[in-house]
Amino acid sequence: MEDQKAAYDNTAKKLLSRKAILAYILKYSVREFAECPLADIEKYIEGDPSLTINTVPLDDTLDIKGRTTASNSSDEGLVTFDIIFDIYAPTKGEPIKIIINIEPQKSTKSLNYQLMKRAVYYSARLISAQKEKEFHSDNYNGIKKIYSIWICMDVQNYRADSILEYRLSENVLHGDFHDAPANYDLIDIVILNLGQKPTTHKLLNLLHLLFMDLKSSAEKEAILKDNYNLKITRDMKGELMRMGGLMEPLLEMAKEKMAIELKKAITDEVTAKVTAKVTDEVTAKVTDEVTAKVTDETKKSSKLEDIRNLMDTMKLSAVQAMDALKISAAERREYLALI
Repeated sequence: MEDQKAAYDNTAKKLLSRKAILAYILKYSVREFAECPLADIEKYIEGDPSLTINTVPLDDTLDIKGRTTASNSSDEGLVTFDIIFDIYAPTKGEPIKIIINIEPQKSTKSLNYQLMKRAVYYSARLISAQKEKEFHSDNYNGIKKIYSIWICMDVQNYRADSILEYRLSENVLHGDFHDAPANYDLIDIVILNLGQKPTTHKLLNLLHLLFMDLKSSAEKEAILKDNYNLKITRDMKGELMRMGGLMEPLLEMAKEKMAIELKKAITDEVTAKVTAKVTDEVTAKVTDEVTAKVTDETKKSSKLEDIRNLMDTMKLSAVQAMDALKISAAERREYLALI
């Protein structure tokens, strides 16, 4: 189970490192990109600061390089972030660097602390870690604004389908003076709560599809193409397939959802004993169906890796590799599309 959790986390981070997906997150989470067309956002991710912002080229790669994710302090110890990268805000003046931190969280239900307090601490570390990197000595004008974006998947129902933002703001207690926002608008925390509630929000729908939906990888691929205009690369196909085989948080969530629906359907005349028996039967049926679907995606992912390994090590063609693995004719078209 621990290996499966680690594989799930690793695949989630890979998907969240895709510039095309990050563009949607920036569009709906980072206020500096709210008015920027989606098609233009990718070029601001890890752009070249020596060029003017309007001519920052799209990087040759489709995913980010990222910053070092470890922050070590002699007093506070080591903090390891999930994803950190730079963007350059779409402005007509000098390029403005912003540091983005993405933190996916499978579940927040069993935490022994308040996630918001952890987010504040991470944000503070992202600011303090800039000393002698983004600014030196007491030249605090060099501090870069940070965004810490938390993607919370399995959340309490009252939190589901919500996006929350927390930022520094000015409150004048006396007098008429106002400081420039650039001097204090340096920390922005955004919490994206998914959950099981239906949503009409574009970004929450996308993230739910990637990380919480039990649709097959082929179904997800079609939706990403049709609804989000995303180009699905070979590597991304593999990531979607692996994610389908690693939906460990969803097994428990599916049980919970079916148990809730079952309780609503049970009439007052049904005794507690009968209720428990029926609940167990339905839960077992749902678990079997979900497990079968996850197992099928896992087998497909494993076969795909076997084909690629044979092609690489034995210098075989795709057809020869599938012949060696005795893959049926009915399956070959699907694997050929992924190779």
